[in-house]
Amino acid sequence: MIEIIYDVATLEDSCYIEILPDKYKDECWNMSSIYFTEENFCYIIPTFRKCYKKFDYFSYNEIEVDTWKLIMKELEKVKNYLTNNPIPDTLKDVIGFPFTNSEKDFMENYDTNLKQLILMIDDFQVWIEAKKTSTKYITVLGM
Repeated sequence: MIEIIYDVATLEDSCYIEILPDKYKDECWNMSSIYFTEENFCYIIPTFRKCYKKFDYFSYNEIEVDTWKLIMKELEKVKNYLTNNPIPDTLKDVIGFPFTNSEKDFMENYDTNLKQLILMIDDFQVWIEAKKTSTKYITVLGM
């Protein structure tokens, strides 16, 4: 399922991307954070690489709210593209497929995955909008 995870207690193992509504303070698995599976986050990773040139998938990325505004605009473009029923072969120009079978698996259940990805992006935008009013940084804690 392509979705955001809101409850830290439901996480299994450690292969998650954490989005922390603050600066990183040497603590992971924060209750105030949201989480993405590695694969789900990688669908939107091209947006981060485009809008935040210093983005490091394996590190802590303390991103200022002003940069999040750029990320939000780009996510809106991605969401609009996906909403307009794109040709499946063009998806790799917009979203990331991190693993060997990621694109194939996505295409096998294309309509459902497309809808879930659009909803995940929308939910992420709503969460960011709510958090950026109370902090100057939102941190992406990488792998």
